[in-house]
Amino acid sequence: MSERTHLHGLIGSLPRSRLYGTYSGIDDFSLSLKFSVLPTNWTLVKVKRVYRFLIRSMIISHMDWHRCKFLESCENLKPLIKRRFGREPNTSTAREIIACLQQGRLFYEAAERSPLEIAPLQLFYGMVGFSKALIIASGLRPLATLKPSHGISDISATTSRIADLRLKIGDDGTFQEFNDVAAKLTRVNYMDFRGHEGRTVYLPSAESSQLKGVSLTLKEILSRVPGLDELYKMTFGADALTSSMHIETPRTSSDCFQIQVQDYAIFSDLESLRQIVGRWRDRFPVLGRWRINSAQYSWGNTTIWFENLPVGDWDEFSDEYAICADGSFQHSPMDQAQRFGLKEGLDPTAGYLWGGNQLISPIQGAHFSEFSLQYLALFLLSSLVRYRPQIWAHAIARSAFADKPADDMMLSLIEKFLDLNCSSIPELVVRVLNPSEDFYSSYNEVKTDQ
Repeated sequence: MSERTHLHGLIGSLPRSRLYGTYSGIDDFSLSLKFSVLPTNWTLVKVKRVYRFLIRSMIISHMDWHRCKFLESCENLKPLIKRRFGREPNTSTAREIIACLQQGRLFYEAAERSPLEIAPLQLFYGMVGFSKALIIASGLRPLATLKPSHGISDISATTSRIADLRLKIGDDGTFQEFNDVAAKLTRVNYMDFRGHEGRTVYLPSAESSQLKGVSLTLKEILSRVPGLDELYKMTFGADALTSSMHIETPRTSSDCFQIQVQDYAIFSDLESLRQIVGRWRDRFPVLGRWRINSAQYSWGNTTIWFENLPVGDWDEFSDEYAICADGSFQHSPMDQAQRFGLKEGLDPTAGYLWGGNQLISPIQGAHFSEFSLQYLALFLLSSLVRYRPQIWAHAIARSAFADKPADDMMLSLIEKFLDLNCSSIPELVVRVLNPSEDFYSSYNEVKTDQ
């Protein structure tokens, strides 16, 4: 058996389970094998390492707490923080980081064993502990200098339904300090088949100074959390404000990038395709910068490709510009427009743990970090548990009375969010504090607008 045949066998054996609605990088990797464009120095040993990473990504929901406990050692932690942030903490600071890590882990472990009645509260306290660990590690600040407040307030009406729970972001607190750490992590990763290498583009999310005064409901927050999109649509009958995408690098051009998205709607002519594309651009304004290149309907999905050319004054769906027939659309460019790079053409994305290929809709013009959104959602749910236990108990009981209508519509969505948070936040902490665990850190960073 040849080495490449064996590689195909490895990929073919991967279970096609989804992680947060996307294939954990498997499709990129499989494609590179299919077209034999893996770098020549990628030996079977290296590919097996990638294979193990992909498997870990798909079973991320089963957190291996030993990877977190590994960081609860000064000898292990200090050199890792130096690798990640450029400076090594002293022993006193390292111990404070470890104390926050231990607290976060213990709350999360407790939440895994706890009933739904109290799990949101334990997860929130766990996320606060993990957040403080990242804040201290990134700035090497003493724990005593961190703000003692949350930096968020619950402004929900007394009789608010769960979907309408509302918060307001304040001036300063743990949330703001955590957000400024998380914002710098936002990145998009892609496989450049022209250069046979993985690349990373950092696209920082909104800083806390841009979020002051923003008010959000729980429904608005969960609509933007990657991995909840399908269940969100089932719950509310509307598209979520996050969706997976795929970045492609056609080998026919050295400066062409394409964004691929999929829609369940069917197009039959230019007008119906215009409506589909319009809905995508309404949800994700960033796509308004990218010109539609082609579209294809097959296997129950409409696949749309956008390319890095400005739309300008062109009517992309005119008969002069495009050809549409037999379930396919193809543009016919007639201008010499200059292509833009990814840094110029993309807004901050989500999906840090699996490559950053997740579109997310802005909120009042600000692009929130996916992890900041999780912090906000947990804050509201923990506030519900603490200060409105009768509302939470009524929802969990799935009861309805003449004077108290049912309020259990979001229960499945909330439970899935809690499961997602229980896996993704500890994984975030492990990958940030231990660069060896961060697979995408080996990708070459795109420092200029390429």
